[in-house]
Amino acid sequence: MQMPIFPYFLAVGTILFGVLVIVSNQLEPKPLRVSQKVGLPARFKAPSEQMQSSAQAVNFAAESSVRSHQISNAHF
Repeated sequence: MQMPIFPYFLAVGTILFGVLVIVSNQLEPKPLRVSQKVGLPARFKAPSEQMQSSAQAVNFAAESSVRSHQISNAHF
C-alpha cells in the first residue's frame, strides 16, 4: 500500500504550524539581554612580567640518563 506523501506532509505540516502558532501566543516573550557598550572594546593591556610564569628551557631531544642506563645494562 502506497502512502500519498504530499497530502501527508501537507496535513502534518499544517497541524505542526498551528500548534506552534497557538503555543507562541500562550508564551510570554522574554526580552533579549543586550550590552549597552557601543564601539570598540578597550585596548588590551598585557599583565606585568612578574605575574607571567617563567618558562625554563628544556631540551626534549636529549636522551635521559635513565633511558641510556637501561639500554647499556640490557642483556640480549
